[in-house]
Amino acid sequence: MRKIIRASEALWFLLIPFFSIALVAVMEPALRVHFSIGLLLLNALPVMLGLFVIYALSGRALFSLWVGGTIALVLYIVSAIKLQNMNAPLMPGDAVLIGQLFRNLDLFSQYAGSIALLVIGLLAFIAICWLLWRMERQGARGWRVRVPVLVVALALNYCVYQGVEPWAAAYGNNRVVKFALWDPATSVQRNGLMLGMVRLTQEKKVEVPKSDKGLVDAFVQQHEGLIKTRMNRTLPTELPDIVIVQSEAFFEPGIMNKVQDGQYDPNFERLAATGITGELGTPAYGGGTIRTEFEVLSGYPMMAFPSVSYPYYGLAQHWMPTVPQRLRKFGYQTTLYHPFKGSFWNRNTVMPSIGFEATHFLPDFKHAPRAGAHVSDRALFGRVLNYLQHAGSSPQLVMAITMENHGPWANEVSGLDHPVTKADLPAGLSGKGLMEMRYYISHLENGDQALGDFAAKLMQRKRWTVLLFYGDHLPALSHAFRQLGFDNGKTHGFQHTRYMIVSNRPMPSRKLDLHAFEVPSLLFDTIGLPEDGYLAIDGAVREASGGQYVKKGSHLDKVAFNAARMEVSCKHRINAEQGDCSKSVQ
Repeated sequence: MRKIIRASEALWFLLIPFFSIALVAVMEPALRVHFSIGLLLLNALPVMLGLFVIYALSGRALFSLWVGGTIALVLYIVSAIKLQNMNAPLMPGDAVLIGQLFRNLDLFSQYAGSIALLVIGLLAFIAICWLLWRMERQGARGWRVRVPVLVVALALNYCVYQGVEPWAAAYGNNRVVKFALWDPATSVQRNGLMLGMVRLTQEKKVEVPKSDKGLVDAFVQQHEGLIKTRMNRTLPTELPDIVIVQSEAFFEPGIMNKVQDGQYDPNFERLAATGITGELGTPAYGGGTIRTEFEVLSGYPMMAFPSVSYPYYGLAQHWMPTVPQRLRKFGYQTTLYHPFKGSFWNRNTVMPSIGFEATHFLPDFKHAPRAGAHVSDRALFGRVLNYLQHAGSSPQLVMAITMENHGPWANEVSGLDHPVTKADLPAGLSGKGLMEMRYYISHLENGDQALGDFAAKLMQRKRWTVLLFYGDHLPALSHAFRQLGFDNGKTHGFQHTRYMIVSNRPMPSRKLDLHAFEVPSLLFDTIGLPEDGYLAIDGAVREASGGQYVKKGSHLDKVAFNAARMEVSCKHRINAEQGDCSKSVQ
């Protein structure tokens, strides 16, 4: 056997390109929709270069095909799982989550089946690697040939992924179906995973795109009065306690066919009718919570930074004028409650950095009641109420990030006294769709009851209290969404969550659809707090639109994006009166 393998070494060496092409042709879904030879080769090239690197290092052809092919296969499988559950493909930015993956294997493994299945697969992979390594001797060419192969393969990898010409042109929009950086899910589905990994890596060289200062300048000059009015507000003599609830995977199921508004969340609908509410456009689906979280806490739109997948790894900085940082300057104490691991999404590092003086993670909820796999919303809300009851005279900002309705949702319901039954759910559901909806709706109803009791106690407080409640993203109810569909006829990627701002002081009720990054300026408007820097411009953008939803891709939308890029590039608050990097008037 060894002699046969050794004699066919040259043949295996030549077959690496053909193996790469065949693997991609079988595994790449995009080729079944938009097939072309060029698209096939552009997706196969990264696989081929990776195989040559492994071969040059190991000197074993079968071993190289097995290891490289398995890695490529795993990437395709992981990307498919991520696309289904987060509406986003595997991207270069996901590399920052490798540590998170191993520290939270119990959570991530649920999306792949089970830890046992992963362990069995890993052991099988290692066993075959060992067998091939022992069975196959290194190629006869030795290092004299393998070193040049390694150098060439590594050099080509660098040039391809860094966009050195001609590779920038080869993977550019002139050669492939238009690749929209702000919509990687659609772009990868059209062009392929491996092409997408290359293109996104090429673009990642510039983390903060260059801002269009002229566009911001023109807006500032045209709306000087709006901006100055926002900047010159007098701080209210009484400052309210502000409670922000980021509700895990909350959305209004009434946007689905055969479901009525408020059917499963009557307390939210009742409360929302007393304040400001509407649809909330979020930059996440099924997961990626911190993308929405970052927008609400900073006011910066994630789409302004298309190469940044996870803002708590590199983008969020201590100098950023976030909501907590701004409120602390007004005398607020800032506290965060999140009944999960602080290391998850890097919150234990980032949250103090962006302005939370006190943070409470899972160790502080050791004996808290659970609803299924996670700490219940009711238990979390109880901690917030207890804190507010004993807080001093200083105004408080308290943020609660819920976990009860975290996915995956295709699970049996446990830990709830009154889960919904099939009879409680709309007709047309079966199999996994029925399981998804039963799990999600059971926890939605449970959380809605907790919200109703929580809000009632907040509204009974003597101190002025403002509650901001919003959903971070839709749940990945892939089968249920497909079986029922949506009222507007669009797919899940075009649906929105909901938000509300209510108060125990009289306030006019109205409906206003927003992007998540517009929430901070609306919150400041509602309370009457002064703004400056990017936030003042962003608020003026919304006001200039007539207080309506700023359409994506519109002129005003581009103003907000470019102002955000400018402030992040400046690394301090921009001067809102001049639209430049000079220090804002404090």
